[in-house]
Amino acid sequence: MTRPVIAIVTGAAGAIGAAIVERLLIEGARVVATDLDPGPLDAAAAAAPDRVAAVQGDITDPALGSQLVGVAIQRFGAPTALIGCSGWLRDARIQNMEPELFRRLLDINMVGPGRLMAAILPALREQGYGRIISIASRAWLGNFGSSGYSAAKGGLVGASRSLALAHAARGITVNCIAPGFIDTPMARSMPQDIVRRVVDAIPVGRAGTTDDVAALVSFLLSEASGYITGQTILCCGGRSISNPI
Repeated sequence: MTRPVIAIVTGAAGAIGAAIVERLLIEGARVVATDLDPGPLDAAAAAAPDRVAAVQGDITDPALGSQLVGVAIQRFGAPTALIGCSGWLRDARIQNMEPELFRRLLDINMVGPGRLMAAILPALREQGYGRIISIASRAWLGNFGSSGYSAAKGGLVGASRSLALAHAARGITVNCIAPGFIDTPMARSMPQDIVRRVVDAIPVGRAGTTDDVAALVSFLLSEASGYITGQTILCCGGRSISNPI
């Protein structure tokens, strides 16, 4: 028997987060979806009121994690999974990095997600089962001029590995997905000559889609993925093994 999925998804109004929520609903999951932008979340909740709870929230709010876990328990039961899709990219070279920008990059991309992991862990430990999946970035390998964002995503990867080690024997897996160039509105807003150069550098010959990422999330949520933990899986069309731009 397949275990029911009760998932908390952060950054659920973004392109990747929304695709993940859509995939989870198709597969029968119940979802607590949160983002700063309530519009898309409210629409999803209106379309499936018995399976989606929409919560407007800021990933940097220390109280958000306990709030989301509380909503999940009240609406659907104890959560079995956390999918962290919150992220923010505005960067600078280290010599030009303003301290406030660096703090904000860390708060949104690493500290906030870490708090949510801590908030859901008691429920997962009590059940002896759980899945924590964080959307990191290929940038954790290091991107030119991306000192703050790369540092934050690298910190998220490191924290996830440590958490995986601490909870592997409890039936809880912790993994990251590191997308490469994904076809999203943000990516399409880049200058077209840059987009062409990036896509030309991808060995499979195309940009990734949000469905590519959602499909990987779906597998890592499944019981079939129980022997995979502490990993950062690159969803990049092979770009991580090719020459960077």
